[in-house]
Amino acid sequence: MISGNDREDYSRLLINDSLVPDIFLVRYAQELSKNALLLYLWLNMKGMRDNFDEDSVRKFKIIPEDEIIKTLAELMEAGLINRKDKTYYFDDIKAREVEEYVQARKSRVENPEALLTSNEKDMKILSDSISSTFYQGELPYIFYRLIDKCLYEYKFDGRVCYKLFEEGYDQSIHRSHALMEKMARSWYDKGYTDIKSLEKQLEINKRTRKLIKLTGSLMRKRLNALDIERVTGWAEDLGATEELVNLAFRKNEYRSNLTLKNVGDTLTKWHDLGITTAEEAARFSEEEHKENARKAGRRKANAGSSWRTGAEAGIGDPKPAAKTAAEASADNREEDSLIPDDILDMFGDSDEND
Repeated sequence: MISGNDREDYSRLLINDSLVPDIFLVRYAQELSKNALLLYLWLNMKGMRDNFDEDSVRKFKIIPEDEIIKTLAELMEAGLINRKDKTYYFDDIKAREVEEYVQARKSRVENPEALLTSNEKDMKILSDSISSTFYQGELPYIFYRLIDKCLYEYKFDGRVCYKLFEEGYDQSIHRSHALMEKMARSWYDKGYTDIKSLEKQLEINKRTRKLIKLTGSLMRKRLNALDIERVTGWAEDLGATEELVNLAFRKNEYRSNLTLKNVGDTLTKWHDLGITTAEEAARFSEEEHKENARKAGRRKANAGSSWRTGAEAGIGDPKPAAKTAAEASADNREEDSLIPDDILDMFGDSDEND
């Protein structure tokens, strides 16, 4: 038992609880900066939901003073607070959500083209399935709204709507309304409203993520945005698989400075030739290697058979230049000196005969 004095001391130690709407946690909190989240929760804890100003925030000393204006602006942009003159007040996010939902329902009644293709019973079955599979049976209200929007406004097939939450769960974004809404809008813009077109794209997305991971490992670095865009192109435009990318890297490993462009050029070449599997690529590379070896052998043989001497090629010593009279006379005297005397005596002395 707690005595009277102890009870008074005990009451001072009680920790108060601040109520925060679930919709804040699901729709807003995950997108806020650290300073904005801290300030919003602190204001809520202090009960200052209206008529607070920059000086009030400054006195808390929970965020840097030079960040106060920026943080308040972030909360206003998120739709969590509003401003009147120089003071701020909390917006009623629950009332706004209900109003948006009511307006959406009215719009469907007024616009027959926006009517749900399935009935309300089907929607409840779908919602219950999503809740039990991805949210442990407690689907936040805001995601009921997203299901409603996907079926009525985006006209998703029920299976596409389920795939949206399955994909969000696999990417660990299923509890962020902003990211889930962004993905749903992206599917709608790209026309993935039926299960056939969606599953084809999801397979490409799955393969892309694997290729990004594999390429980063092979390059031994973290891929930047440009690298990721290039690898995404391999998956979407060239139909590349992990096996093909692995083989393309091995084919270019002789390079001293291997780049993703080298690998991409190889994948593009295979794609243009209709090669879709690693087995086909390996056979093509082997045949290509043999053909290159044959060409090299023919070039060597041709180079050996074409070797000829200067005479065979019709190249002789240059024709001597014409000699002068003096040079010719000197040559004659030299030739005469080379004739033996006994042969000259056979002709006698020309002067004596005369």
